[in-house]
This record gives sequence, C-alpha cells and structure tokens, in this order.
Amino acid sequence: MPARRNYLNIYNDGKTRITNNTPISNFNPQSLAKAFLDIEALELEELYSRVNDVSRAIDPTQNGGRELDKLAFMVGENRDTAVTATDITNTNFKFYIDQRLNWTLSDLIEKNYNEGEIEILIANGYLTIDSNSTISSLIIPKGTIVQNNGKTIQYTTIDDAIFIGTEVYVGVTALSSGPNLNVQTNVLVLHTIGEISLLQKIASFIKCTNVFPIQNGKYSLSDNELKYMISISKSALPGNDISIRKAALSIPGIRDIIFEKGRYGNGTVNILIDSISPIVSNGLIAAVLEKVSVNASGGDLIYVNRPNYIGVELNFNIITEPTVSNPTAIRDLARNQIIQYVNDTVIGGELVWNKMISLVSNITGVQDFIPNYFKLGDYDIMNKINKNQIVLRFANQKAKYNERFYTDLGLVTACVAK
Repeated sequence: MPARRNYLNIYNDGKTRITNNTPISNFNPQSLAKAFLDIEALELEELYSRVNDVSRAIDPTQNGGRELDKLAFMVGENRDTAVTATDITNTNFKFYIDQRLNWTLSDLIEKNYNEGEIEILIANGYLTIDSNSTISSLIIPKGTIVQNNGKTIQYTTIDDAIFIGTEVYVGVTALSSGPNLNVQTNVLVLHTIGEISLLQKIASFIKCTNVFPIQNGKYSLSDNELKYMISISKSALPGNDISIRKAALSIPGIRDIIFEKGRYGNGTVNILIDSISPIVSNGLIAAVLEKVSVNASGGDLIYVNRPNYIGVELNFNIITEPTVSNPTAIRDLARNQIIQYVNDTVIGGELVWNKMISLVSNITGVQDFIPNYFKLGDYDIMNKINKNQIVLRFANQKAKYNERFYTDLGLVTACVAK
C-alpha cells in the first residue's frame, strides 16, 4: 500500500523545496506562495486518500467482512456458507434387527404384536403385507432422530427407512451446521423409535449405527481462510492439478489427495482420498467426485477412490504396577492409544514400532509391555474382515503410496499379565 501523506506533510515539503530552490521566502497568509501551496497540499491529500482507498479495495490483507467477500467474488472465490453434516448414500447409516436374536422381519413383528395390533400398524402405514397376507415391510418414518450414546450429537433420517429384510440403510443429516456434529464410525447408535407409540414394543430390538464416518460438516470460511483462497486463485486455473486439489481440499474431512495420472488409461486421473477419519465413506467419495469434476480438463475422466487398507493386528500383554487398582482400565487405554496412533497415519505412512512401545509404556501404572504377535493383512472395510494376514517380526512397517494402515478394537487385543 502507498505511504499516506496528509496536508501538513505535503505543505511543509513544498515550502522546503521552494525555499531551497527559489528566491521566494514570503509565506504569509496573504502571500501568493502560501495560496499555491495550500491548493497543492489540499488536492494531493485528497488524491493520496483516494489512492489509499483503491489500494485497500484490491488488497485482501487490508480487507475483512463484506469488503473481502466482494474482492473474493472478483477473482471467482466465495466464502461458502456453513455446511450441515449429511450422508445421503445407502451404504452408511443403517437400522438393523438385533443380530443376537437371529430374527427375521416376520419374527420381529409376530413375536411382539397380536393380529389386531398388526392390523393397526398396517392401517397407520407402519407395515405392509403382500398378496398372501405375509408381512413384506416395516416402515420407520422419515425424521426419526438418531444420536450418540451421550445424546449430544443428533441426526435425523431424511427418508422413510423401509425394512424388507433384517436391515435397512437410509440417509441422515445433522440437526445443525458446522464440524461439531461430524462423527466417526459407529457413533450414531441410539434412536428414538420408542417415542412412536405403535412401535414401542419393538424399539429395543432395533439397533442402528453409521458404518462409515460422516465428516462433511463445516463452518463458513473465516477472513484468513478466504484470504488464502484468494491468494492461490490465479495459480488454480481450471483443468490443472492445483485447481483439482483446491476443489477437493475444500470439502470437509479431506486431509490430502494423491493423483494417479493415467491409472486407467490415457486421459484418466485417479484421485486417492486421504481423509481425516480412518475410513473414507462412500458419501465422501461422491462429494469429491462431484466437486473435482467441475475443474477437470475437457476430455479427462476422473476417478475417485479410497486407499487400499492394510489391517493391523496386534496382541500384547501388559504388566501393571502392584498399586494399580483397575488394571482393566489401563489395558483399555493402552489399546486405544495403539488404535489412535495407527489410524492417524497418512497414506503411505510408516508404523514405528518403538513409538507404539513408548505409547503403552508411558501410561501411568504400566510396568512392562509384552508383544505376542503382529500381523498385517488386506482389510475389507465392507465386511470388516482382515484377509491374507502375514505374521511379522516386531519392526517398523511402511505402507505403499496408495495404502493406509487401519485398525480397531476387533484387531487390537490385550491382556493384563499376572
């Protein structure tokens, strides 16, 4: 921004120049020299003020609020509104009949309702029957609240959930915007079906969960975040890698992306998502594909995929201090520390064995850490199975460029040694 000059500064500078370079020395209020200097100083002060205003208008570092929004609009950027966490796919959130019961849909209804009550359910639109008068579907109405164990995070179903078999998937959306309602896997495990009087009898036998994280809630961009978007707007021309990366990273829940050009032939680009959550959901893949397709070069075919997951299996014993009163809690904390460390690694990351040892050993009350086995396998995220496991020695392990380590409570087991 140009230096700001005021009337007094300009007047004194002009007076000094005239005095040093001309014989004029009379600057009394009635003098001609004083009159000309006044005109010059006043006009130049106004000119400097206008130049300063123009400079501020085009300099993002000097702007904020609505003025910054106007400047962003001139270069094709916008602040974006706050986003509500949502997953509309049919592969994430589901209701299901408690698997421990081994009931079919007909069992669920017939074991809990008599014939008269079933007729009432049908009349009120909660049940349908086929031509043979056999129960064909159970309908959980749109707008049913689902939430976490603490009931601090609440979502609502966006469509009727229609049971035909023992489970049904349905889209869900958070009740307010922002990232505070983003959830990891298996967080939305409570529902309010029991508040529907006609379904109270079966509510406790119906469970729910989100198979994948939901991470697309966000707040509106801050001034500093918008300034950064403006600063890179000129380099992010449509069709180049920067524009595609910028589009993908604008989606909440994305930590980074990796390009594989020509992965499926000439003119193809495969994008691997490195998400903040350990598992990339189908909803996140769909959101990235929609966003980056707008910025792809004409003729380019864009693919978006999750990385290949390497399942980490670990079994270990811990020896606790004699004074520890609750060794089970120490064991659970140790397992969670290992899981958090593994799932925080990035695509192509490395598992450092000494780091895992120190995470457990540094827990207050742990006297020793004894590993029993360490395996890596091909993790199937849909069926939650770790296939083709290989037993490894206790050493550092490096993932390939398109792989990411993953583990959970089913893969990390521990005991408290006597």
